Amino acid sequence: MKTLNSVLTFVLLFVASAQAQTPEDSTAQALLVRLDDARFPGAYEMSLMMETQRPGRDPLVYEYDIVGIGEDKSLMTVTDPPRERDKQILLNGDNLWFYVPDVSRPVKLTRKASFMGSVFSNEDVMNSTLADDYLAHVIERSERNGGVHYIVELTARTRSVAYAKMICGLDSASAIPDTITYFGLTGKALKQEVVNETAQLAGRERPSVMTMYDFLEEGAFTKVEIRKLAERENVPESMFDPTRLGN
Repeated sequence: MKTLNSVLTFVLLFVASAQAQTPEDSTAQALLVRLDDARFPGAYEMSLMMETQRPGRDPLVYEYDIVGIGEDKSLMTVTDPPRERDKQILLNGDNLWFYVPDVSRPVKLTRKASFMGSVFSNEDVMNSTLADDYLAHVIERSERNGGVHYIVELTARTRSVAYAKMICGLDSASAIPDTITYFGLTGKALKQEVVNETAQLAGRERPSVMTMYDFLEEGAFTKVEIRKLAERENVPESMFDPTRLGN
């Protein structure tokens, strides 16, 4: 019965979104495309720090060097702490692998598990483009800092994505969100991502410091700081072959 109720909830959310589409919603949908473009260049290399804080535990800090293509192909190599150095996480489409040096083969990771002990799940890392996966509906439009600011509800097109709904605050000029709140099938808010800072990265303004808060664990959050992001002319597809990890 619980599964049936979840399915019905999803269907009702989808139908309500489709019926409520307005001309302004097409503007919001276009903003989603620009938001996706603001995340990463077509091919890139990046360095970032990820710090996770949980009540009663020591901070968990990782640094990574990353090479990627778009939203769905990336190879992350741990550079710090020293005891974790050279471990690798490979994303290729809907698949995520974890490689530990001196272990014979990479391990395929489950979607729901925590990503390297952070507030992010592996499924968050695997999430594809918002514009492809969600329908946008404008909830609120306001003037802010001389420009237009939208509060947009994003409803999942299918059940294959991590979240049934998101509420996103978007600046119309930059298409960079200030907050994104993530909801499960039951309508409960699960997490909230806050963009703390932006910077000129790889030729345009992009989010540079972000914090994800876990609403299911009070006081738990993960902060991500992008320290370098540069475009690359080409990245060989062979980098994203799990059989080549560690080579």
